[in-house]
Amino acid sequence: MRAGDFGDGHRCYPFIMRMLLTFLGIVAIVAYSLLGTLLMNDWAVVVASGLPLDTTIADMKAADQQYSTIPGLGFAALGILMALVWGAITMWCRAELPVWAALSLGAGILALGAPAYFFASFANLNSVGDTYAEWNSGAAFVLEAPLYAASGFSFLIAMGALAVPLTKAVSRKTSPGQWHGGKDSA
Repeated sequence: MRAGDFGDGHRCYPFIMRMLLTFLGIVAIVAYSLLGTLLMNDWAVVVASGLPLDTTIADMKAADQQYSTIPGLGFAALGILMALVWGAITMWCRAELPVWAALSLGAGILALGAPAYFFASFANLNSVGDTYAEWNSGAAFVLEAPLYAASGFSFLIAMGALAVPLTKAVSRKTSPGQWHGGKDSA
């Protein structure tokens, strides 16, 4: 039996940990994409205008400004698709894909969520700003800050996971006797 098979409890442990990592990663990516969609389509628009969504959309149309839910729905769809593809790769390629690589890829998806969110949400918030002279961009940013913080934290995790193989490679090269000579080379 291979490691990860269900025959021995000790051999099953890496498989269970990979399943847990994959499940938590999928949940995190899907939650991020759904939260981003709610923010860019509803919550940030409402808090920036200070008015209910229906009133804000009507005022934006009257001011000849655009409001669209398509970028938000696209953000959610792309996030869910990326989560499922990452999960499938992580589980199906477990023999070839080390844990550090799976973790780095998943965290990288979340890290790239912030720039994707910024560009996808820009049009609706720009329309709010063009519609209302005294709109509250700071309140919208306060709502969006957890997304940006999660992306920043995920970036650190991705970089930390990438440092694992680098550290192992460097420690193998600097083992005693390889570069500096051993006891026999003096």
